Amino acid sequence: MQNISQRYPGLALITGASSGIGEQFAYALAKDGMDLILVARRKPELVALQKKLIFEYGVSVFIQPCDLSNPVAVADLLAELADKDISLLISNAGFGVPKGAYIDADMADMQDMWQVNSLSPALLAQFFAKKFKNRNSLSAMIFTGSIEGESAFPYSSAYAASKAFLHSLVYGLAVELRPLGIDVLLLAPGATDTQAPINQGISRDQLVGLMAPAAVVDQALAKLGRGPRCIPGWHNRVFVYLLSALPVKVSTSLSAWGMLQAMRKSQP
Repeated sequence: MQNISQRYPGLALITGASSGIGEQFAYALAKDGMDLILVARRKPELVALQKKLIFEYGVSVFIQPCDLSNPVAVADLLAELADKDISLLISNAGFGVPKGAYIDADMADMQDMWQVNSLSPALLAQFFAKKFKNRNSLSAMIFTGSIEGESAFPYSSAYAASKAFLHSLVYGLAVELRPLGIDVLLLAPGATDTQAPINQGISRDQLVGLMAPAAVVDQALAKLGRGPRCIPGWHNRVFVYLLSALPVKVSTSLSAWGMLQAMRKSQP
């Protein structure tokens, strides 16, 4: 892994930091010597992680509990961050509603998901683009999407759409912000060994090419500054390539078949 703390001197802000990929970003950057601001809904988990990182790596770790599904809370968070010397944004927070037919999904849950997965990262992106523009050293942004953001996924339509919004935004920002000395990376992982797929109703035995969160993070940090997209795992890169190469009717039909099979086999 490249030395991130030297390339981007300053604080790293990580959303969704209390578990999974976000937690592993925190460990990797703390090990690299970077001071952190950790954001998540669950304060007890943030406090526990803060203590571990300070004890193990001796870095400064600040916590900001925040529910990113609440626009008012997001506005308050940005106000708190206005005077902080942040050089690296890792917009990682996200979740998915249970897999299934869009017509049966709970609209309130989907609205919360769209806020967390799409709108809050968009707000963070503009806030930090303006903030980083005025820094005298390199800055960077990493946004956690999903391979589902690269194609339509029936029976995961709302989640895939939330990530597709993010993917399109980040690809555009990577070009717009490069002249300003701001590196932008989209992280698009596939099946990752976290609680997220379980919460969406997919059992671990149905997760093809399951990757450890730490491996996902290592590949993302190695890619930062070297391209607009990181898809960890060769199997995921092949999968995305095949979906993009096929006609939309064929790729969506295959995705629907695979999702239905995974849902059926995940039933107790």
